[in-house]
Amino acid sequence: MAKEMDPEQFEDIKEMMVYEVVLSEALVNLLDKKGLIKKAELLEEIKKIKSKTIEKKK
Repeated sequence: MAKEMDPEQFEDIKEMMVYEVVLSEALVNLLDKKGLIKKAELLEEIKKIKSKTIEKKK
C-alpha cells in the first residue's frame, strides 16, 4: 500500500517542479533569442523523446 505523503514534503516537491519549469523556459528563451535553436525545433525534439520514453514503458 502507498505511504501517505507529508503535506510539507509535497509543497517542497511542488516548488522544485515549478522551479524546473521556470528554469527550462528561461533556457529555451535564451537559446531562441540568440538564434541557437527555435522553439519549434525544441518542441519537436521533446515529442521524439517522449514517444521513445512511452515505447520503453510498454
